[in-house]
Amino acid sequence: MKSQITRIMAAALMATGWYGCGKGEPAAPFTEFVEVYFDAEKTALRNNGEGVFIAARYNGQPIEWNVLSKKIKVVTGEGKFEFYDTRNGNVVAEKVVDVKPGARQEYTMFQPTLDAPVSFIDPDAQGSESPAPAGQIKLKVANYAKDLIPFTKLDIRVSISYFDADWNEVITEVGMIRDVQDAVDKAAYHLLPNGVPAPAPEFGYNYVFEFLDGDTGEPLRNYGGTGYSNLAFSPQGIDPLPVRNVFTLYMVSNKTWGEAPPFIKKGDDFYEIATTVLFAN
Repeated sequence: MKSQITRIMAAALMATGWYGCGKGEPAAPFTEFVEVYFDAEKTALRNNGEGVFIAARYNGQPIEWNVLSKKIKVVTGEGKFEFYDTRNGNVVAEKVVDVKPGARQEYTMFQPTLDAPVSFIDPDAQGSESPAPAGQIKLKVANYAKDLIPFTKLDIRVSISYFDADWNEVITEVGMIRDVQDAVDKAAYHLLPNGVPAPAPEFGYNYVFEFLDGDTGEPLRNYGGTGYSNLAFSPQGIDPLPVRNVFTLYMVSNKTWGEAPPFIKKGDDFYEIATTVLFAN
């Protein structure tokens, strides 16, 4: 009976991390693991239409990283996270983090194109931007799809698209964004009417972009010979829902599945201009 009690007490001490191998010596406490979040959704290595080409190392060793949930589980304390291109093993970004228990540590990466560097950005970078006035939206747009848009000066016609109660599609122009720049840090905000009717469409709405030569007004044409357009973004589909109606967008070229009139032909392949929301408030 006495030996059984002793075994129970020893198990209890081991569970609390204080039972050691040497007499009177406490054992090292159990290692605590913490989840650190690295968001690569806005990198071309993660989103390029052809595959996921980014992976992670921790203190020089490969480590599991779920790019969907963004989680990497590591021990507490200082450690070095490296992110590399799986096609060639080259490190594209690194960050030393003092991992702390009980703190949600999150980092966001940005890489608009595969040949651009990967940088860490503040996800609340436009948090101090003033809200759009009632009935308007505030847009900042950067063009990283210059390989598909041959214009020296680019203007974008912005329209709102939705279905009415009878399922008729309604497309209404809301304004122009002129002289679109080729980088987020060069772009400026533009105020446009939001174009949303009252009451708001039951099935939601989208904004559509058309691309114009800023010098001649001629539209960018698709493979079928008509004006090219894309579905730019849907505010009501963003989580959390933007309440100040301030958006930063960027455009890139994405290779498509094959030949079709709505796409843009470049060389022997077909592409589309994809628009991504970088910030939304």
